[in-house]
Amino acid sequence: MGYAQASSAYAALDPALTSPGRAEARVFATITRRLRSVFSDTTSAPTSRVRVLHDNRRLWQAAAMQCADDDNTLSPDLRAAIISLAGFVDRETSRLLRDGGDAAVLIEINTRLAAGLSAQGV
Repeated sequence: MGYAQASSAYAALDPALTSPGRAEARVFATITRRLRSVFSDTTSAPTSRVRVLHDNRRLWQAAAMQCADDDNTLSPDLRAAIISLAGFVDRETSRLLRDGGDAAVLIEINTRLAAGLSAQGV
C-alpha cells in the first residue's frame, strides 16, 4: 500500500473510532480480558497472575497521573473519583498479590470504566 492509499484509508476512518477515549477504553478492555482469562483458569501460572496484576496497576497509575495533571480537562469531581479508584486498585492488587483470591472487583471496575470511556468517546 502506497502513501496515498494509506493516507486516504486513514482519512476515511470515523473519528469516533479513533478518539482518545475509545483508545483508552480498548486498553482497559484488553487488560480486563487478560485478568478474566488468567483468574478463570485454575491452571494458570502464578507469574501470569502477577504479570497481569502489575500491568493493570500500571494502567491505573497512568490514569491517576493524567487526572492529577493541572491541564486535564475532566471535571475536578471525576478526576478525584478516578484517582480514588486508582488508589483502591493499588490496594486491592497488593492484597491479591499477598493473599491470592479473586480479581472480580478489579474486573468489574475496569469493565465499567471501559464502557464509560467507549460510550462517551472522550
